[in-house]
Amino acid sequence: MEMIELTEELIRTAEERSKGQPYPHFAKNLKAIGVDNYEIRVRDHARTYTAKNGDKLHIPGDYPEFECAEAFELEEVKKAIKRSQDGEIDYQTFLREIGAAGIHTYVADLMGMTIIYQGPNSEYEYEESIPEV
Repeated sequence: MEMIELTEELIRTAEERSKGQPYPHFAKNLKAIGVDNYEIRVRDHARTYTAKNGDKLHIPGDYPEFECAEAFELEEVKKAIKRSQDGEIDYQTFLREIGAAGIHTYVADLMGMTIIYQGPNSEYEYEESIPEV
């Protein structure tokens, strides 16, 4: 496997290639550049990408910060995910809605093709599969 150093430019390129397409295309483009997983901090959109070789890239938050709820509301999490998947809301609104439902972080495991939404502590989680494209 070719060793690729993760850079913000590389991540932006994957984002650009995925523009206007459903999320699974972004996941596929990240996998193609060697990303194993990434974690999003919901309150400000800070991202940490981890490459297959263990390399990490942290990108500071670029959205206005807000407080995530401490109460985990699974049905509200599912509603926000569905609204995002259906194109009813933009990504920033999606983060605010899952934050209001008690999600503090989420991890996209691109090798296992799952997203794990995490509440204020480890006993509150919700997992969804990422469809292959």
